[in-house]
Amino acid sequence: MEAAHDEQQAERAASAAFQFRSAYYIKLGQGGAWEEDAIGTARLRFGWRGQTTADINSSRWDVIESQLRHGQADSQRGAVTRDLKSLRTIVESSPDDLWITFHKGKLWWGRVLDGPVDEDPLSKYRRMHGAWSDRDLNGRLLVASQLPGKLQQIAGYRATQCRVQDPELLSRVIRGARSHVSLELQSLREAASNAACKAIEALHWRDYEILVDMVFRATGWTRDSVLGKQEKGYDLMLREAITSDRYVVQVKSQAGRAEVEEIAAMFPPDLCRRVFFVVHTPAPDLRDDRRLGLPEHVELVDPQRLATLAIQAGLSIWLEEKLA
Repeated sequence: MEAAHDEQQAERAASAAFQFRSAYYIKLGQGGAWEEDAIGTARLRFGWRGQTTADINSSRWDVIESQLRHGQADSQRGAVTRDLKSLRTIVESSPDDLWITFHKGKLWWGRVLDGPVDEDPLSKYRRMHGAWSDRDLNGRLLVASQLPGKLQQIAGYRATQCRVQDPELLSRVIRGARSHVSLELQSLREAASNAACKAIEALHWRDYEILVDMVFRATGWTRDSVLGKQEKGYDLMLREAITSDRYVVQVKSQAGRAEVEEIAAMFPPDLCRRVFFVVHTPAPDLRDDRRLGLPEHVELVDPQRLATLAIQAGLSIWLEEKLA
């Protein structure tokens, strides 16, 4: 809970440092035709080919509105009003505003520079303040499929431009921050994981073996064979159904680095995709620095890590019953 409180304080400080007046989405050309160029040249590209940059930069909105309405039926007046409003939003936007778009499965964001609208053979445009960015302020890629649904759905907007309806959510995403509710859930999850770890440490050895078997089989892998001469459930060879990749699970009550290195040598990367070394009581040389000297395809699973996996596998009730 203390860690969550500290994170909330850091979040408030980051929020104060990263401010914007309004946030808007822009579609960079029909079917994304201008996305590559706009992002590569740091430009906010838009259409309105029938209007001149002279009229736009001189704010002759009455003239532009007349041009947009020319030849339009009365039933299309609403669309003309929306087009004019969108154009004015783009033209009158300042560096205080935030602009986002989507390209190659990622969210990109940036701010426009103060200055006039320019035009080249491709389109009209405004220059960006620096480059478009596809990462949050912590350097993490803003992969569209990993964003909250409220932001993902903006990519489906059909018109050129719209206001982002949840700017606070967008701000958190770009800052790499989380909501108060998310932090509360994290605290609850960590508390549950700590409780599960204590439960696992108190399990009878046979129950511990069964738990390991259930955790790994809950992933959807199938048991390919039982290794060595151990009793069923001690050591497992698992196979992933779609790729046929093989995974080794070695279970030990106590072990140190030497035992991990031995199993790693028995099962190199060309024989299996990954080795999970599950140990109930790690020796000091594993507790101090688990990764030092271990091959990349070997993962140590101690009670804390196993507790997290057990909760993810929905085995909390099973643990409760075993400790009744």
